[in-house]
Amino acid sequence: MPTYTGMQYGDSINLQGIREDIYFLAKCNASSIGNNDLNRIINKYYGQLQEAIRAVNENFYMVVATTDLLIGDGAYTMPNGTGTAPAYEKMKSIWAAFNPKNITAPLQSEYYRCIVADPDSISNPAYEFSNPTALIFGDYFVLFPLVTDVTKYPVIDGVKAYYIATQDKLVNDTDTPKIFPSFHDAITQGSLVDVAERLGNDKLKSDSIALFKKRLEEVKSYASDRIPYESAMIEGQDAQGGWCYPWGNNSMA
Repeated sequence: MPTYTGMQYGDSINLQGIREDIYFLAKCNASSIGNNDLNRIINKYYGQLQEAIRAVNENFYMVVATTDLLIGDGAYTMPNGTGTAPAYEKMKSIWAAFNPKNITAPLQSEYYRCIVADPDSISNPAYEFSNPTALIFGDYFVLFPLVTDVTKYPVIDGVKAYYIATQDKLVNDTDTPKIFPSFHDAITQGSLVDVAERLGNDKLKSDSIALFKKRLEEVKSYASDRIPYESAMIEGQDAQGGWCYPWGNNSMA
């Protein structure tokens, strides 16, 4: 029988592969621990690995979403997962191209970082904003200054939001963990702690606890030696005019 050395074994690239590795290493099958129950255990340790990476640099989970800059009241709903972009967990910065030469294709140099402000800090309701500003109202923000010249709008992809995205759990067999591929095995090792407890296998539990702890420290070290790649922008938006974002997580490749 092949010996598991702590590196990736089998096809642990996705949820199904991780489950198969666990069943193999624990010498059990779905009749011992069902897939749904095992998925819950897997996501428990998947979450711990994500938190370890985020503790080093949360920007590994940063995405950039774009939407059109429109004439109106200046209000934009935060990315909430109902369009093509994932829901936000923490906003990092908001950028806008208020006056590009070409409203269908603004240049990167034509975006301005907006000052983020609390609306309660504006004491004068008649105050006119001269600098790009985003007033945050819970789950939406309002961009100033408002411009009503119809010849200058809409600006296609004229608003960009950089934010930390919420991370979905692994649900479908083909779902791939958003951690570094060389550490997918750590999810297996962590999950084996709970599986071994269920099976009453003290040796496997002890070994898995030690190895998962080691892999947690190793993934922190691995992440600290790297910086997230720049987020690239994808062309197009969803049909409802919602946020779009670069599919995939380049920083985890």
